[in-house]
Amino acid sequence: MAVEAKQDAQMNLLQKLAKIRKNVDVIKKNKQGYGYKYVTEEEILVRIKGLMDKLGVSLIPGIVPGTTVVTPYTYAKIKYDKAGNRTEDPVSEILVKADTTWTWIDDASGEHIEVPWTLVGQQTDASQAFGSGLSYSSRYFLLKYFNASTTEDDPDAWRSRQKEAEEAEQREIAQGIIEMIREKLGRITSALPDDQEKIKTVIKRHVIDKGKPSVNYLILKDPAIAKALFEDLNKEFPEMEVDR
Repeated sequence: MAVEAKQDAQMNLLQKLAKIRKNVDVIKKNKQGYGYKYVTEEEILVRIKGLMDKLGVSLIPGIVPGTTVVTPYTYAKIKYDKAGNRTEDPVSEILVKADTTWTWIDDASGEHIEVPWTLVGQQTDASQAFGSGLSYSSRYFLLKYFNASTTEDDPDAWRSRQKEAEEAEQREIAQGIIEMIREKLGRITSALPDDQEKIKTVIKRHVIDKGKPSVNYLILKDPAIAKALFEDLNKEFPEMEVDR
């Protein structure tokens, strides 16, 4: 133990941080919330604080003066129902952003390493947005600085799966509109067999496949585009309109 303590005392700051990093190689997610699992700040600190004390290393957070920005942030959640009708639900929140620094200090020598970082928080209350930004920024600074991997699912993976689910729902809605388009085109083709080129022109206004206009409307996945095509067909061929 005495030999190890002597070796620790002879390390420079980078060597001490490298020793800490070996202790936080992989951290298991320990908290469930908002539909995903994540690593809490406490769990990360448990892994590193003991070695920081042992090696005489401190970590000081800071906010760069004049960089804090508090902005009202309003956006709309856009959804489509099975008929392709668009609805917008307004959401008002507060966005807090700031440039930050994290400074590692060797308590004995005063040697230090300053790392530029940032924080972003978004909540309905400014103080909550600031607090969540600090917590999120702290967790991810420690994880990324020490190149620590986390097991199971993280917030980014959860958001990716959430996006996939939303896209699947939108594709299903688009399929319902495509069925209406199919019925519409069936009526037009039967009643107006000489208008095939006009039909193709209308479809190509809305369908792009591999960067080029296409008549293959079956590939549409966006309900907004499918609805626009359906409405355009009704406009160009009103006598063949299909009830929605």
